[in-house]
Amino acid sequence: MSGTRGAHKVERVTITLVPEGDERTFIQVPSTFDRLERTYGWRRSESLEYMIVPTRISNTEVKLDFFFSAQRKGKHQLRNVLKVVEDFVREKADSEWKGLRLASIGRPTFAAPPTKSFVRGTIEEMLGSHLDK
Repeated sequence: MSGTRGAHKVERVTITLVPEGDERTFIQVPSTFDRLERTYGWRRSESLEYMIVPTRISNTEVKLDFFFSAQRKGKHQLRNVLKVVEDFVREKADSEWKGLRLASIGRPTFAAPPTKSFVRGTIEEMLGSHLDK
């Protein structure tokens, strides 16, 4: 599925996650980084195509750029898009992103997702943290 969006602009929100309790409880930072391709890839859920790119990791918060394209188009799509993203993030936090909880979701904006392939080291090496695949 990577390459389906290419340089086309999609919607992006900034998501802030905070550790629950001790900051050492979260092990994996959410990301759609593909170690083999050395680039960020698109994933698909029931209602979204999405790409997750970590932008800031600290002991108090994790900020992510969440690029997405909603599957359903329609008159009420804009109004419901944040609800769909929020439900998706809460579900992931409860099931896969253990130790992190949703703090905030920014307003959606149009943006081009990253297309650069990382040749020298991985984002994990740059950030010094293990990323969830």
